[in-house]
Amino acid sequence: MNISTKLLSTTLIAGVILAGCGGGSSDSKQDTNNEGADSNIPYLQQNHANYKLDGSNITPAPVKDANKRSIDWTIEASDEEGAKKLADHIRYMESQLLADQNPRAFDKLFLMETYMKFNKFYTTSVEQSGKSVVVSKIANNRCAYRVISAHSDAVSNDFFAQGNISTDYSSTADSILNSSDCNSQKTDIESYIAKRKRRR
Repeated sequence: MNISTKLLSTTLIAGVILAGCGGGSSDSKQDTNNEGADSNIPYLQQNHANYKLDGSNITPAPVKDANKRSIDWTIEASDEEGAKKLADHIRYMESQLLADQNPRAFDKLFLMETYMKFNKFYTTSVEQSGKSVVVSKIANNRCAYRVISAHSDAVSNDFFAQGNISTDYSSTADSILNSSDCNSQKTDIESYIAKRKRRR
């Protein structure tokens, strides 16, 4: 089975590329520095231009399906080491979000993504084959889909295109939170953000 077929057949999704429902007190949680050794961020930032849309020479971009609430990526690295570093980063970040940790706690969009992942409002699948990495995310509600969609745009437009990891997407998060898609979750998300948000 080739990697494109795997992408189409996968049923899991939406964790991190780089963003459910759970409980737990935020008082016992720590902010997580996503630039730690296990995250591979320094390597990925330095080598961001070495990642392309599979089979092309353009910046990786997600394929979105709003009806299925899915986001799919097929990313090609310049070598297998780069592909492994990217896949390991995504898996590491997913483990952090599932543990209710807060990378980039200054950014409301990233806090919303942690909330969605920790509470299992989206799933993520990551597969590496040679130089290719396939990432699949599926949300189970419209609010979560909008969060992972916004995050995927940030990864494509800022990170892969420019190596930029400093932009604050809090205004994007506010727009999503104030949309009708998030009406039923708005109070819980606002409470989560209020407890977790930190200065840059």
